Amino acid sequence: MKLPFSFFNKNKKEESEYFLALLLTDEKASAVILKQISEKLQVIGKHEEFFTTSLESTAIDELISILDKTISRAEEVLPPDIETHKTVFGLKDNWVDEGEKKIKKEYLAKLKTICDNLDLTPMGFMVVTEAISNLLQQEEGTPLSAILAEIGNKKITLSLFRGGKISEKIDGPIEESAVQTADNLLKHFTSTVLPARIILYDAKDSDKLSQEFLGHQWSKSLPFLHVPQVSVLPEGSDAKAVVFGAGEQMGLEVMGADIKPSSHSVEKSTFTKESEETNENELEDEQNASSISSDNFGFVQDKDIAKIAPKEEVEEKEIEQEKEEPSFGVNLSQEENQELPGEDMDEGIMQTEKPKYKISSVMSKLPVISLPKFSIPFGNNKNKNLIFLLAVLAGIFILIGGVTYFYFSKVKADLILTVKPKMVSQAATVTFSSSSSSDFSGNIIATKAIETSVNGDITINTTGKKDVGDKAKGKVTIYNNDSGPIKLIAGDTIKSNNGLLFVLDGDVNVSSASGDIFSGTKPGTQDVNVTAKDIGTDYNLPSGTKFTVGSSSTLAAKNDNAFSGGTKKQVQVVSKNDVSKLRTDLAKSLESKARDQIVKQASGDEVALPFLLTVDFESEKFDKKVDEEAKSIKLAATIKFQGQVYQKTEMQDFAKSLLKSKYSGDISFAENTIETSVKSAKETKDKKIEAEVVVSAGLLPDINLDEIKQKAKHQSLKETKEMLSSQPQVAKTQINFSPPVLFLPNIFPKLPNQINVEIKTE
Repeated sequence: MKLPFSFFNKNKKEESEYFLALLLTDEKASAVILKQISEKLQVIGKHEEFFTTSLESTAIDELISILDKTISRAEEVLPPDIETHKTVFGLKDNWVDEGEKKIKKEYLAKLKTICDNLDLTPMGFMVVTEAISNLLQQEEGTPLSAILAEIGNKKITLSLFRGGKISEKIDGPIEESAVQTADNLLKHFTSTVLPARIILYDAKDSDKLSQEFLGHQWSKSLPFLHVPQVSVLPEGSDAKAVVFGAGEQMGLEVMGADIKPSSHSVEKSTFTKESEETNENELEDEQNASSISSDNFGFVQDKDIAKIAPKEEVEEKEIEQEKEEPSFGVNLSQEENQELPGEDMDEGIMQTEKPKYKISSVMSKLPVISLPKFSIPFGNNKNKNLIFLLAVLAGIFILIGGVTYFYFSKVKADLILTVKPKMVSQAATVTFSSSSSSDFSGNIIATKAIETSVNGDITINTTGKKDVGDKAKGKVTIYNNDSGPIKLIAGDTIKSNNGLLFVLDGDVNVSSASGDIFSGTKPGTQDVNVTAKDIGTDYNLPSGTKFTVGSSSTLAAKNDNAFSGGTKKQVQVVSKNDVSKLRTDLAKSLESKARDQIVKQASGDEVALPFLLTVDFESEKFDKKVDEEAKSIKLAATIKFQGQVYQKTEMQDFAKSLLKSKYSGDISFAENTIETSVKSAKETKDKKIEAEVVVSAGLLPDINLDEIKQKAKHQSLKETKEMLSSQPQVAKTQINFSPPVLFLPNIFPKLPNQINVEIKTE
């Protein structure tokens, strides 16, 4: 009879071990889960996530979040309670110092932060482009001489390889098309001859892209010996190259696997005892598995991992040479590695002491259980054996029953869902009134008026213009051709033949005309002084100028001598607009000071509106008058302002009411996510303030916690994880069992009160 516990079985199989290959390229992160059984390595899971911008511009917190999601999705194929820690990194070549083959200090610090936060144990690294070159060399039998083109969604990177070594590299954003961008970038290579072979990788829609490259008419200035041959590597070749390189350095045979990561799904396997045995048999029977061998390009200083002694030999020397064995990678969390700049790196490896690598068996760490010996004082051997067997079975059943009772009645499961709030916003025109109560349905929020007086002064340049000068003066002779005398009084006007007006300086009597029709008539004359109506030199008229007197046709005037004394110039004076501008500018300059005083007077959770009413100028004094000649004018005044404050809690209630009216009345809000802003405030005719209020908040999904509890009771750990991940807006899930029961799978308690579901927000 085969006992149900693995530690009773003599012919148990060696447990599997799992590794992680984590690639960090410019536009995405890729995670590949590797399973080791015996001396073979198999790809069992993969996933990739794209960065919003690029690897270099992604903040460290966001980068850790993306990598966590990438690794978690790839690990969905793993058995329960199994996580990957040992990690091989695939890095961009600009992260590695080309001369020293060490990770640059700034990127080493970033990798350390990633490993600390994600609980990763680094085993080593390799440059992705060099890994691809190495893989192609193994497949083709010759060192790579070609242009390796990484085709991203937004960017192209070209690497020129000669004899398996990179000689030049350039990258740039995709502009017109991928092939045209590549054509333009190739012009910047300094090589006199370019290899007539272009290899594309990491490209989407590779068939269409290869046709574009094959049909492209390359620029004549490019130093190709002939039309370049274009080939496309299968999707996921970068990950495949890193995996094969890691396997070779670890001395493991890598089974041929097509690594095509997806940002939407991962291949899933159901892990049972039977399926795991099947996988082991498949690994042992695999005859066509691909393996590679190359020089060390990223692991241990001065050692080829493929030449390290076999496992049995290592285990025999483990006790004597435990501290002398080299490390596969780096434990960035160890205290001796805190001084990042001082760490020694050779061939890209962070050198630090760490227990040597070996394949460990989980079952080998289990305690040995010794069954008690029974002495039966009666009966024959057959009966004794039967009784002994029944006693053993009874003990086993009691043990199983005790463990089962403890598990289902004492063990608790905590299901933690971290959700990402859905950010929404809504704008509304709101009236803030100090004379009425709040009415959310009418978009009215009650306020309290606070007044304060502030004094200050301001000076501006005058803008008024004014003409000043003297009036021209002279003497004219009045001619009267009427039969009767004419009297003119001072102030009467005469007009020159060019339209200029003059006024009589005094009264004048002009006699009538004399003579008759036969002898002829002679008009009466009288001299009088005149002054120009306005200032200016235009009124300095020459002698002999004729004038009309009023509308009379019998009166006329003429000057015998030229007029003189007329002058004119323009000066800068105070205008009415200057006075008005002073009042406006002074009020604006004192608003900030007045607002500070109003904020100080607010109490509790009162918030002052970003708008003030100018109540009155309590006093004002101008140093110049309107029309007075001056270059500048100064105003000193005391101004009374009125501000309005509202209750912050009331604004929060209004925000919730506004969002619920748009979405639904039963929505819930993430804590501390409700934000409000007041913009475009202005005064209304009835001394109220009208403004646009913009409300934003994070909405939480409607998740039925009771339903999750009921489903979890009847599901496996994997099914429950999938159920939790499928809930809306869930960014991360976590399941904890307390206290944990060793050596047994995690099974959910059947009692609802033993399962707790908690929702957290990012």
